[in-house]
Amino acid sequence: MNVDDAPKSGPIAGMKSGVQAAARNTLKTVKDVNTKINAMEKKVLNVAQDIAFVPPLEPIPFPWFCLLMIITLLPLAAYIMGFSAMGWGRDCMKFAVDNHTVGYYCLFFCFCIMSGLYILDFSYWESKCMTTIRAFLLLTSAILFLVGTFFSAADYPYSPLVVFMLVMPGYLLSWRKIAFTSNFRSYVSWLPGPLFFCAIIASVAWIIWCFQDENHSWSNKTRDTYAFYVGCEPNFDADTGYPDCEQYYTTASKTWSCYNGDDKEFTAIGDDDNCGSGCADVYDTCLDAFMIWAMPFLASMVYFFISFVFVFLNPDHKNASPQAFMKMFLCICFLFWVASSLAASNAGITNALMAFILVACCMGALVACGVHGVKSFQKDVENDFINKFKEKYGGYSTLFKGMFILTCGPAVLGYWLISIVNQAIRKLRLPLTKKLGGEDGDEKYLLTLVAHKQKETIINWEWTPVISNGIGIGIFVQVMGILVTKITYLLLAMLRQKIEDEGWGPGFVSTLMVIIGLSLFLLPPVPGVPIYFMCGLMLVEVCEPHMGGTVGATFYAVFLGLFLKLLACACQQKIIGENLGSSVAVRQMVGINSDLMRTMRVILSKPGLSMAKCSILIGGPDWPTSVLCGILKLDLIPILIGTFPILILITPTVLSGLFVYLGQTKDWAETLSTVCLSATGMAQSGSMLVAAFYLEKTIAENKDEIDAVEVDVAVEEADKKAKFFADDYHTVTAWPILPTWVKIWLLVALLEMIFSCYLTMIFSANCFETFEMTSKVADLPNGNAMNLFKAWGWVAIALFFISTVQFYIFKSWAGKKVKQLQENGDGAEKKAEAVNAV
Repeated sequence: MNVDDAPKSGPIAGMKSGVQAAARNTLKTVKDVNTKINAMEKKVLNVAQDIAFVPPLEPIPFPWFCLLMIITLLPLAAYIMGFSAMGWGRDCMKFAVDNHTVGYYCLFFCFCIMSGLYILDFSYWESKCMTTIRAFLLLTSAILFLVGTFFSAADYPYSPLVVFMLVMPGYLLSWRKIAFTSNFRSYVSWLPGPLFFCAIIASVAWIIWCFQDENHSWSNKTRDTYAFYVGCEPNFDADTGYPDCEQYYTTASKTWSCYNGDDKEFTAIGDDDNCGSGCADVYDTCLDAFMIWAMPFLASMVYFFISFVFVFLNPDHKNASPQAFMKMFLCICFLFWVASSLAASNAGITNALMAFILVACCMGALVACGVHGVKSFQKDVENDFINKFKEKYGGYSTLFKGMFILTCGPAVLGYWLISIVNQAIRKLRLPLTKKLGGEDGDEKYLLTLVAHKQKETIINWEWTPVISNGIGIGIFVQVMGILVTKITYLLLAMLRQKIEDEGWGPGFVSTLMVIIGLSLFLLPPVPGVPIYFMCGLMLVEVCEPHMGGTVGATFYAVFLGLFLKLLACACQQKIIGENLGSSVAVRQMVGINSDLMRTMRVILSKPGLSMAKCSILIGGPDWPTSVLCGILKLDLIPILIGTFPILILITPTVLSGLFVYLGQTKDWAETLSTVCLSATGMAQSGSMLVAAFYLEKTIAENKDEIDAVEVDVAVEEADKKAKFFADDYHTVTAWPILPTWVKIWLLVALLEMIFSCYLTMIFSANCFETFEMTSKVADLPNGNAMNLFKAWGWVAIALFFISTVQFYIFKSWAGKKVKQLQENGDGAEKKAEAVNAV
């Protein structure tokens, strides 16, 4: 009997109604769960898109999706197979290295063609014949440039990646003419999805490949094998290399004593007595090996970047914000730096990162021109982007100008020199050049008219604040890049060496780590990552015999790192922050009345553990965040509880130090150290992005709550006086009225800072020995810590200190002039009082 045939009353009817009710409730519960899951998935995706981890994706018809996946996947797969260790990357890199002279010839001819075209004013050619010649020469120059860039792999191992980045925009946009002529806007809006999925596929495939075989993971053996095959030169330098290993190497044939005849596989140097037991790192300056190994990951980063570029340039996409684009770009650059500087040798990493950023900008411009057209793109930049930029950041114009002078000053001088040559050629009145003598009277200028107008604009800047900001930025960069990073690493390495030499026990080393770690934490510029790293590197080694092995010692190192962080937070908040909080000058310096500080106060004052609170406490700089909590008079216990998730940063950092220690005996540990350090970087940068996201969100959604935060009246009065002082300072330091000796004094200080920054940032290899968190003092020449700095490094430091002293003297002189102005009754405050009285 079927249930439906059961009587309408009685036990069976009751059972039937109960079953039906249970089924309805179950279906309703399943439906509610599915709805919640879908809402949660959508919320997670929206958050990820807001903080620029995932590009906004458009729905795509399945046939078009398949076609776009094929279009985007084919070049990526071809590039990975051709230029990485997953395919024939070693052969291609070897071919480029062996024929590197071809690259120099190609680049030389490209430079000659482009210089000739510029000097002959190719942009003014109008006849059909000349425009055809121009197009042919430009195409030839582009081909020569790409070929030359590829064959320069001997000196610039990242050149194949540069070629790939420059070719991809043209390849993707060429399909506009092939399959999307009538539906180009849909093509632009659909591309981010396939590009993003291809990047995921490439990254996952590379990770699987790395763990599939121990020979695929990054180790000394992998590096030595790749470096030997492509023809890298071993580092036998007497000061920084391994001169004793030269006896095992035959220069004529470029082979080692342990060479077994197989170009692609040979016994790892250092594992064979025939090659010397201390020669494992003889290829530590070969960047080619790392580029071959990591090329799939780097190519996937390029695809991530392109996907966001197309989202940003899609005129129909409402969520394509510049903030999300910049967050994504900075995140990718950070991942590139982490992967390169921590997994490979440090030689050439800065140049590789600079090349990646520069080419990424060029690639974005090429995509923009392809999507919108050259004229439309130029119009959008001039009328839309620049105007919005001025509207939002116009108050920081002198800051950006100072940064421009500090970074691009020498390039501007080079551009003006070329412009002088171009103008001189024009005055010869050759047939192909621009005719001079029009209404603009450009024949009387030394530079071309465009360069002349640009020069006049620059000359009319308010040079005193521009120079001051340029020097100030230089001071910040040099302090963070030299006095903090390198000196901190050096001091910790010296401590590690002392512990090894003296054989100190766990108790003494732990006490020492607490004292030194707390002292470093209390210094504003010092970050926490090196401290956690040294806990894993030094404590585990010392505590391992006393705490049940490696696992127990590792847990203890993580615990001590957390204890150090919480202790530092308490000291910074209660001892420094609350005491400094009584100072009006300190509260004014941190901008206690600004929207940002009021927003942080609203977030941090809320009870419980929220994502916003934890992201600020973890992602913010260690010293300023804790001190700010003290200045804001926040309760200590909730802040410490909110800081506990810092374990997601401490744990991988300690593990990275542990694996560096284990890497002395186990090759696989080096790869895990790289993974952990990358995870550390991702956790740090991710928390910073999440913190920025929640700050922006709170400002937008909780404006009433933020406005309700009480204004600090004393700071408000101090801000008014500071504005009067700033007005007086601007009056007495206006560039036209400055004495000549003061102008020369400032310009010399700026030139000294420019040279100092150029030396340490661009020519870092000529200034410093390679020294990172994993290094030892014994790695430096003669084992002397002072040999961290080469001769040019001491020159850079001397220029930095001289420039800083000159800037301080100028500030003191200007301060006295302001004081004299105010004492004479001509200050801005007196004038304001007079106006109010009237």
